[in-house]
Amino acid sequence: MRPVVLHTKFMRAIGAAIVLTAVPSLAMAQAPADPLRFETPEGHIKLGVEAGVQVVGDLASFWNLARRFAPTSGFQPDLGWGEGYLKPSLDFERRIGPGLALYGGLSVVASGTAQRDILGVGNTGRALIENAFAGLRFGERGKGFFADISGGAQPYVIGSGMLIGDGASDGFERGALIFGPRRAWAMTAVGRVGYGPFSVEAFYLDANELRSSDTKTRIAGAKADWMIGPNQFVGAAWGHVLRSTAPYAQALPGSPPAIIADGRDGLQFFNAYARFNPLPVMLPAFWISGNLAIQRNDRIRMSAWGARGEVGYLFADLPWRPSLSYGFQTFSGDKPATARLERFDPLFYDGGQAAWASGTNGSFVFINSNVNAHRFSAAFTITPQDLLTFRYAHVRANVLNSPIQFGQGTRFAISGGSPGLVAGVPKAHLSDDFLIEYTRVLSANAFLTLGVGYSIPGAGLKAAAQPQKLDNWTGGFANFVVRY
Repeated sequence: MRPVVLHTKFMRAIGAAIVLTAVPSLAMAQAPADPLRFETPEGHIKLGVEAGVQVVGDLASFWNLARRFAPTSGFQPDLGWGEGYLKPSLDFERRIGPGLALYGGLSVVASGTAQRDILGVGNTGRALIENAFAGLRFGERGKGFFADISGGAQPYVIGSGMLIGDGASDGFERGALIFGPRRAWAMTAVGRVGYGPFSVEAFYLDANELRSSDTKTRIAGAKADWMIGPNQFVGAAWGHVLRSTAPYAQALPGSPPAIIADGRDGLQFFNAYARFNPLPVMLPAFWISGNLAIQRNDRIRMSAWGARGEVGYLFADLPWRPSLSYGFQTFSGDKPATARLERFDPLFYDGGQAAWASGTNGSFVFINSNVNAHRFSAAFTITPQDLLTFRYAHVRANVLNSPIQFGQGTRFAISGGSPGLVAGVPKAHLSDDFLIEYTRVLSANAFLTLGVGYSIPGAGLKAAAQPQKLDNWTGGFANFVVRY
């Protein structure tokens, strides 16, 4: 992966801007509420630090499929490892005229893994620049006309992160696979204008991929959205992959899949998204959301789609304030009998459990392509310091005998044997996944989280593994995180 540090000229310019901004701030007094935030009449500087340590363990990982497809590979399904990361940061804003402000940020993520993780990589890590951006802002959203232009290494998300959410890769030579502390794109250019709750913007994105698997993906596009209220919005985006070497897998009847070189190159996508409360008076804590993505690439005769609908409600008057939600998400798969490619490309989606993961343990295998998932979630506030979350996912294949896994370096590849899951399954049911998480809020800046995941293989996996018997996959973790 080409690291962000190659953009040296841009970073030097940002560094100079921060130094010039910081000079008048040497005599500032600290704000009582945040000792790392320094205020002046012209703006502020915020110093920050985030750090985490974690231990992870798995039993019968990947349901012991390696015994069937790669018995001589030496893959160990029972394992444990440690992860950690440190992220110091600096953000600033300086008012340079009426309604006009210069802002930016710098941060570094140092991460690593001790022992080998679930993908067989360990005892490695990297320290790389995460954020390195600057921008110019006029006005404020929700208060008349506003405009904003920024560029550099920074996070960028479209809607709920169905396609454009996580701009950086973790794990492998960078370490901290499960923590995933990086999110910023290697390079962005974003221009935004709007009035009140409405805005339109144009974007250019260069993904911060691993050096070992850099597909050189560049994306440009535009989006428009309307902020209905707090955590309520509706919008749409269009994007075009300007360049990419990422290959696509295409299903063929009665034979292993074909590989389309540079398949992502030229992809165009449309993404519509919304989240709102249609009954604010009768059910003030109710919400509903929807997402739709359509993808086309005439160069390789590709036509794919994905969608999700979700509903939720917070029972604020009940003990433990339970928050319940149900969602169904589905992503098209390639039909072996057609010449057209129907397989959905999830691009750089947000794979978090609260976002777009299809399953818990199984999300290492079931990337959002040729799968559908029923997802249930229940969160409880036992006390203001004790939080409990339960998640369940029932995962199925959309198209039989068609590739399931896809991209971003997280697919499970078994060397020395048949392609396994890459060639699809003969029955639709893939797995039933459960996750229980408990978080103890130790202070406003420190959090302890414990979690256990359990995955039961479905009929599709069992049929693909015959005559080998599969096992249930158990994983657990404990982490401690501080944020200032």
